[in-house]
Amino acid sequence: MALLINNDVQERVLNMKEAVDAMEAVLRQYAQGLACFQPRTDLWSPTAVNGDYYRWGSLLGAMYDPPTLAFRFKSDILSWTEYEGAVTEEWHNMEPGKYCGFVILIDMRNGEIIALMNDGIIQHARVGATAAVGAKYLSRKDSKILGVIGSGGMAYAYTEAICTVREINEIRVWSPTKINRETFAEKISQKTGTPVTIAKDNFSVAKDADIVALCTDSRQPVYTEKMLKAQKPGGLVIRCRIDEIDEPVFSSVDKIIGMSQDSYDDLNIGSEQERARRPTGEAYLRRYSTNDWPTLASVINGDKPGRENDSEKIFFDNNSAGLQFAAVGRVIYESAKKQKLGMHIPMEWFHQDIRN
Repeated sequence: MALLINNDVQERVLNMKEAVDAMEAVLRQYAQGLACFQPRTDLWSPTAVNGDYYRWGSLLGAMYDPPTLAFRFKSDILSWTEYEGAVTEEWHNMEPGKYCGFVILIDMRNGEIIALMNDGIIQHARVGATAAVGAKYLSRKDSKILGVIGSGGMAYAYTEAICTVREINEIRVWSPTKINRETFAEKISQKTGTPVTIAKDNFSVAKDADIVALCTDSRQPVYTEKMLKAQKPGGLVIRCRIDEIDEPVFSSVDKIIGMSQDSYDDLNIGSEQERARRPTGEAYLRRYSTNDWPTLASVINGDKPGRENDSEKIFFDNNSAGLQFAAVGRVIYESAKKQKLGMHIPMEWFHQDIRN
């Protein structure tokens, strides 16, 4: 019997420390050939009515222990908007303020669908948990100051998760919207028990920080080479979107660790003129290119070196991976099941007697 687990239930049962532990375990499995995932697939269509473009995005991943497969998809109408000097990417489903993203969780012992999940809470938690694993292996062990650029859902998840692996005693935040950054500061200080300072700009967030987390929806760089040099020696920067990193940073850091060396799959329909309406900047298109960076999984498994000294400046490219949904989704499912939360859906709704 499948369990329908909405965002409200997920928020009630989610334990971030358990999510971080699950991500570390699944990445170790991945390095050992016991977990796998497909690169994200994006399908673009110029058919949007109330927006600039339609995009379908999907992720698939599976792990051996516990034997779980996850398929996540999202159906978005995209709009690109200039806001206070930055170009942001906004999206909705059917109407602004409504979103459509879903996760299907399957038990690979018998093929049963065990959970159907809205992706609002889990999609933040799985990326935040991965960021925390990156911080555990790539930041200096004495890291105390966390700088956060952005104040949306990803910023909350990154901050809470990183605070489970490092003894952070100061958090700084900056984002363009005053009410958002003030709300973030209040809620996160209550959640973590750590003082939160609202910085005056991006640079102030990074100056003398041990770890900088980039959690924005910006299509333009919010982290520069100057900010990298302003961090404490041996600083770590973790991104949410590849667009957030200014190009010179890639050659200025001592080491880059990623999640995957594969590119996103990029599928398109429409004329050349219609396709030209999509973003074409180098930073935006980087996600559709391969790389040769060692993966966090290989660092965890001891196959590749992570941090080798306290002066290394490291960039962690926290890219999406379907196995994140398998690992964190299973944690949420087991917790909801134990607490008898969620709505039961009979498997008869999904079974058929016609061989496919």
